[in-house]
Amino acid sequence: MDISTICDRIAVQAPYFAFGELEGLADGAVRGVFASEQTAGYERGPVASAEIGRHLAILGSCAAVAGRATERIYYLATRARFSTLDGAQPRETGRIFEATAETVSHDRRSLRAQAIVSDGKPFAHLHCDYQALPERVFTRLFQDYRAEEAAAADGSPYREPIPLEFDAPQALSLAARSQPLAPARCAGHFPGYPAWPVAIIAETIAQVVSRLLHHILGQESEYSVVRTDIAALKLVPAAVPLSFHADCVSASRTLSHYVFSARVMWGEEVVATLDTELRV
Repeated sequence: MDISTICDRIAVQAPYFAFGELEGLADGAVRGVFASEQTAGYERGPVASAEIGRHLAILGSCAAVAGRATERIYYLATRARFSTLDGAQPRETGRIFEATAETVSHDRRSLRAQAIVSDGKPFAHLHCDYQALPERVFTRLFQDYRAEEAAAADGSPYREPIPLEFDAPQALSLAARSQPLAPARCAGHFPGYPAWPVAIIAETIAQVVSRLLHHILGQESEYSVVRTDIAALKLVPAAVPLSFHADCVSASRTLSHYVFSARVMWGEEVVATLDTELRV
């Protein structure tokens, strides 16, 4: 498959798009190969769950346009469930992984896709819902987001976490705030319309959840993500700061099992929610 054509159809470019190979399969699915980028964090596994979500959600949109002559469509992820499977191995940055995605349902306004990622054995699954917006609709709805494209930087900005200012943790809650994103920090994601990618929002929430978990445990500790559900309620322009609020809703030292609920605020408006289940 021609990567440049696919990228143009889904309005996603490198470095946000990070597949080095794409292959169409006989049943309409798409297979892609990528190298892991992120290094920071206490999450166990071959790749951070938010990074997996980024790659698999993109691959789902690739499956929607593969083999079809279509206008440019902006696929806005609105809801996703990430779950781990057995067989995940420790993480090493730069390892090569294979992912496969297929569409579950697809019409003019929406897409539902699912995907798995493998390092010889599948170790994670993503189910994702999208709003599908033709270019003419997207540019009308988000004309106020329009900005000059940032000059390409060396390397990928997605290797580093978003800097946060943390409040003092409470018993079972923690909040943090970001600065506005520079357009270069969301390079390749809907070029010309800098906005917070859902996967980057998820990765930033993970920072807050991780710190809250360590506060509850009284020590820094690695953990495994069992499941994460995220809902993106609107596309947020990169030029605004966000606040991230996490609460622990269930904590069992006996079972090494912890559940967190989080919300992302743009001023007083909730723009995303996330629920995640962790095992220490």
